[in-house]
Parts: sequence; structure tokens; C-alpha cells
Amino acid sequence: MLKQLWRYLSEIGLSDIQIHLYEFILRNITATINEIKEALHYSYAQVNYNMSVLEEKGLIFSSKGKDKQYHRIDPKIALNRILEDRYKRYQEQINALEEYLKAEESERGACYKHLTFYHYSDVNLAMENIIKLIKNAREEICMSSLPPTFLKNIEGALHEAYLRGVKIELYYSTRDFIEITNYFELITNILRRIRLTIIETEEKTCQLLRYNDIIANNGILLIDDLYFNSIIYLDENFFHFNGFTDSHLVKTVKKFLRIKTVMKRVKMEHPESVKRVINIIQENEGISTREIGLKSKISGTKLREILDSLLAEGIIKETKSKSTMGGKPRKEYSFIKN
Repeated sequence: MLKQLWRYLSEIGLSDIQIHLYEFILRNITATINEIKEALHYSYAQVNYNMSVLEEKGLIFSSKGKDKQYHRIDPKIALNRILEDRYKRYQEQINALEEYLKAEESERGACYKHLTFYHYSDVNLAMENIIKLIKNAREEICMSSLPPTFLKNIEGALHEAYLRGVKIELYYSTRDFIEITNYFELITNILRRIRLTIIETEEKTCQLLRYNDIIANNGILLIDDLYFNSIIYLDENFFHFNGFTDSHLVKTVKKFLRIKTVMKRVKMEHPESVKRVINIIQENEGISTREIGLKSKISGTKLREILDSLLAEGIIKETKSKSTMGGKPRKEYSFIKN
């Protein structure tokens, strides 16, 4: 009978030596490492390691003492639990694949206008999709209050968008949160690398809704007058994501945010590294990329991103001058005076 289980035990990830050890415990009910080692002629290290693996899988358990004793768990209970766990993991993978295919079809234009752009309970897949949308933003990103943990996850994509010259606004109200009392301090620290406008309003910026028997916030993230993203959350925890491609809806929601009573408006300035580059260009008319790099101690891709963002914002201008050595024209940068 036990031989018939070998194939199944192998399918759930047990090696040949682990199957031998498990079979020994099934037959003998309990045993120490030395007893198993002597009976099956394995080394102490082999038995010790592989019995630990069996215990981690929930097939056996051990009792503490001078000579650790291993005991079998009712195989009907242990193996059923492993089977249920495997089924659950397979089901999650199938659901994830289904949601991924829906999102891919939406991006290619299938169900583009009237159906959901995406609909995710899987937070990881949702984050991947939102980050992809932010990385493709070209003009504007507008947000309501959103969980600080969520903003940490998208900060990198928002920073890239800022460097491309994308305008970013975040509206929030202290009424949007139950336990968070220092939201402004949290988000200004999280988003310190980004130039954006933060607006505090008297009214809530999120609608309340019922989600799985709790009252939660429905936060929004709007991209380029096209993408409407809805994030269901409560304080630091976010649970579910929906999204649509609907230009009219995005414009309507922006108006809804912008007619609220403004309590405070703060425009976060350029990060220190960007300010350094601006000052260098201001003080050195017609300075080359190489010279900016030497003076600012910023080079490569990072410097290129900063220069591109300043060009997009209209803060500096780029000209090309002929090289004295007969090579490629060199790029020079000047500050645009208001």
C-alpha cells in the first residue's frame, strides 16, 4: 500500500530519501534521528536535514528533549492538508492568469470603452498594472487621499513621471482617515523626491463604501484625462482595485476635487539634486553636459533625466554648438529667464 503512495509523495515535492524517512515513521509511529540513521543507513546530517523538511511540510512533528523524538501525524489529516494547500495555490494561479489576460486584452483595445479596464483583488497584480500606467503618463496625474503604504509602492513610478515633466497633484482631507493623524508629514516624506502640489480640503476627498462588511474609502488616481483608477482602502490597508478608460469620467472627477474648499495648498519644490543642477546652469551660461556633471557630481542616466525634466518644464533650454575638434556638436544648456 505504501509503495502506491510513492508517486503521490514525489508529486508533492518529496525526494526519495524523504519518502524513505516518511515511510519509516509511518510504520514505526515514532523514532529518534539515531534510530532512523541505524535502520536506514543514512548519515546523521542527512536524517536531521530531511526530517526537518518533513516537519516543515506538516507530515510529522517533533518533541523536545535530549534525544529529539519525531512522531507521525495522522496521514489522512496531513496529506489532505497538503492537497488542499496545493489546490488553493493552483486556484490562485488560475485566477491571477485570468485577471492578467483580462488586463492584456483591455490594453490592446478589447473591451476598451464600455467594460472594466481592470478589476483586481490580487493586490500585487493591481500594483503592477497601476505602475505601468503611471510610467506611461504624459501630461498629468491627479490623486485623492491614498494610503501611505500605497504611495510608497508607486513613488518610483511617480518620480520617473515627474522627471518626464508630468504635472502631479494630490488632494487630501484629515476626514479621510480614522487613525492616521499626521498624513501631510507622512506623504511629504514619502514623496520628497517629487515636485508636486498637495492640496488639503475641508471636505472628504474619498467616497465611503461597504467592502466585505466594513466601511472603507474609495480613493482615486487619475492619469492623463483618460485612466480612472479606484483604490478601496482603510487607513494603511488597501484591498481592491478597479479601473476604466473614460475621458469624460476622469474630467468630471477632477472637477469634483477642484471645487472643494481648500484649507492649504503646498507646492513641493525640486529635490536638492535638481536644485543643484538649476543653480549651476544659472551661474554658467551655455554650460555643457560634461561640465554640469563635474560641478554637480551627478552623471549618467540620472543627470540626463534631470535635464530632460527641466527642459520639459521650460526652466532651461538646450542648444548645440560645433565642436572645436571637428567631432559631434556638443549640447549646451542655459537658464530661461522669466
